[in-house]
Amino acid sequence: MTFEDWPVEEDVVAATKQRLAWPDVAKGISILGVVLLHLTIAVPDAQNSFLAQANRILDPLRMPLFFLISGFFSAKILKFSFRELFTRRLWFFLVPYTIWVPVEVRLKMYETSAVFDSEMPALASVIGNVLLGVNMAWFLYALVWFNIFLWAVRKLPSWAGFALSFSPLLTLPWHFDYHMFGKAVLYLPIFVFGCCARRYLRTFAERCLHPTYLAGTAVLYAVGLAVFIGWARFRENNELILPWPSFGAETIDTPAIELPVRLITQFLMLAAGITLAVVVAKIPLISPALQFIGRHTLPVYIGHPIALTVLYHYTQYHLQIPVSEDADHWIGSTGFWMAATFAICIIGGLSMWALSQIPVIGWTVTPPPIEKRSRVREISTSRGEHPGQAQPQEPSGRARR
Repeated sequence: MTFEDWPVEEDVVAATKQRLAWPDVAKGISILGVVLLHLTIAVPDAQNSFLAQANRILDPLRMPLFFLISGFFSAKILKFSFRELFTRRLWFFLVPYTIWVPVEVRLKMYETSAVFDSEMPALASVIGNVLLGVNMAWFLYALVWFNIFLWAVRKLPSWAGFALSFSPLLTLPWHFDYHMFGKAVLYLPIFVFGCCARRYLRTFAERCLHPTYLAGTAVLYAVGLAVFIGWARFRENNELILPWPSFGAETIDTPAIELPVRLITQFLMLAAGITLAVVVAKIPLISPALQFIGRHTLPVYIGHPIALTVLYHYTQYHLQIPVSEDADHWIGSTGFWMAATFAICIIGGLSMWALSQIPVIGWTVTPPPIEKRSRVREISTSRGEHPGQAQPQEPSGRARR
């Protein structure tokens, strides 16, 4: 059976009737983990904090969960023409990416130029970073290519499409030179798996709290954690060089070998990530908050790095406040600035979300749909004017995204 043969319509219609809680919670956990990662990198000594240590445990789950859920809800594109793929899917990624990423990149360049007293990079550097996906919103760039890949293999047997999702492994020799090659190695197979295994994932989510499933999940997670820790310890004291059987290089070194090791770890831990999301989805107050964040990951992803740069890094550059975990005064303590930067990230995300609600200006974040021709075709098809090509209608407005 090919991807295209699957009865996708049933999944789409079911999704419009009742929105599952755990996928939104999973995405909410993912984005909060990303925010925490970025602020622990920004604030001195924050890497030693308890929150940073806890976030490291989520490292094999953070972005894998995001791409798994993205693939889970990408099944509808298997029935799209390429025009529909662009107007009903890629359009909503490309508009905020092409508008807001240059802003984020340019602001970061101003900061770097000021801190190191160097000249501002040329505009070509901004364009290059945008075109190659070298920026904080690289996940949007990745989603564009991942959706195109999924659409391109839709006529293949599902096992063949999934096998081809591992083809980025052939680019291992160039992962340092091209940022997105490494991202594709780590996340394209998980994205495609989220689509082709969506029914099994839904069934697993319904049964994951059964003792048998919990035991299996615990074993997989333990194996994944052992691989994760074992590889980290090996890297500390060893340099591994292996012959490369394909083109591009004669050998690959430890950083390149780490990518497939991390991919294995991520797959082993996915069941635990889904189980965590299912459990958290049952917790009052926390679940609705994470679901809201999970439904609005785009504003948070775009808004929080801009806010961090403008409200924290620029401020620190001008004030030069020494920050450390053993500071004598609270104003210089790592804990204070971790709390402050987290608040800044929330402000950035909420500001971008609020901007998305403003007519016309908000289109830079959530652009209006442009698939009117597709909608006309769907309506006429449903009336029997063009049999054999009907598509289930999607919810209108922002819910379409």
